[in-house]
Amino acid sequence: MKKSSAVVLLAIIFIMSFIAYAAAESLVDEVKKRGVVRIGHGNATPPMNYIDEKGEWTGFDVDLGQAIADKLGVKLERVLVDNKTRIAFLANRSIDISLANISQTRSREEQMDYAEPPYFWTGKIFYAKKGKIKSIKDLGGKKIGVDQGSNAFIAAPQEIAKYTDQKPEMLSFQNSAEGFLALKQGKIDAYSQDAQILASIAAAGGLAEEYEAVGGAIWSPGLYGIGVPEDDSNWRDKISFVLQDMMKDGTYEKIYDKWFGPKGKSPLSVNARPRLPKDTFGDMLYVWPD
Repeated sequence: MKKSSAVVLLAIIFIMSFIAYAAAESLVDEVKKRGVVRIGHGNATPPMNYIDEKGEWTGFDVDLGQAIADKLGVKLERVLVDNKTRIAFLANRSIDISLANISQTRSREEQMDYAEPPYFWTGKIFYAKKGKIKSIKDLGGKKIGVDQGSNAFIAAPQEIAKYTDQKPEMLSFQNSAEGFLALKQGKIDAYSQDAQILASIAAAGGLAEEYEAVGGAIWSPGLYGIGVPEDDSNWRDKISFVLQDMMKDGTYEKIYDKWFGPKGKSPLSVNARPRLPKDTFGDMLYVWPD
């Protein structure tokens, strides 16, 4: 009886040790063995990640993802994600990195980790037909569109509530392109998304002169972060160091200029490179939104 109990105990110890070892293995080792890094990208969010007229994946995030794979010395496998799956796929290990214009928020930090530093400074605007909506106060009682899974679904009504007691009607769309089409067709009064995304969509359709940011300003400054699975500090640090090295050696700057520089595909009048918050948004201390 004692002998059988000892055998059972040894078996349990072996199983627990195996589980602990498996859990301890970092993606640093797994990706190296596999020889492939799986990066999640969206396909309908220009200029960050989208499919071009040739049917090829392109965008700032896409180029950055390729550069990360090159720095890791492995092949790249691109995996399609959307606002619903870009975090879920990290949790179930369908992808190793999520590079899909993910704003850093406290609630998302509970589900995933971010490489450091944030790789892109941005901010949300309310986009509307030029001259139709004069101020954020005028958005009370109006139909406002946002991307599915966007933190703007909660944040936009909170912002509007600062100016009026009238609550907006919030509508979700599969992606920004679909939402902009609804705006163009008059199905909604305004759309809230990051400034460079809406400006790029409007410009691609030759409509940049017909739409504007309500109030002419960003209402919700934000940071884009590279998402990695939770509780794998070695992998998080590895990707952080890769990103930092690209910022030091000029790789990041080359990609940034290709997309957002004066002669880039989607020129930005503001500096969206990573840096101290006060350099972009005055002396305001940046605090992650919920």
